[in-house]
Amino acid sequence: MNNLPRICWTSSAVIGLAGMLWGLQMAITGDHSHLAAHAHLNLLGWVSLALYGTYYHLAGITRLTLARLQMLFAIPGSVIMGIGIAVAHQTGAEEMAKIGSLLVIISGALFVAITFTRPLRINNGG
Repeated sequence: MNNLPRICWTSSAVIGLAGMLWGLQMAITGDHSHLAAHAHLNLLGWVSLALYGTYYHLAGITRLTLARLQMLFAIPGSVIMGIGIAVAHQTGAEEMAKIGSLLVIISGALFVAITFTRPLRINNGG
């Protein structure tokens, strides 16, 4: 795992496509009961991962151990949370959603730590 921006963007694209297909399936069937799960998957999996990758690219972070750890929580956390919300809605069993939520929160906390320790240095031409 030596190119974190690429891993973030590739994971984001795959999860984003899965979210789009899930949305299409809901539209075709007319069953929007998993709308919240679909939205969480898209927001956390597609948008957040793309933003992480963009930050890592701009900050020149490609091998930082803390960032690798952050991605190890973010990617599965996004998927588990999205699916877990759907499972909770269908069955009432919330364990999977809770696990995914915990992974996502840990990932977010690690990202906060990274932004404090490796802030962006953008030259705005001034």
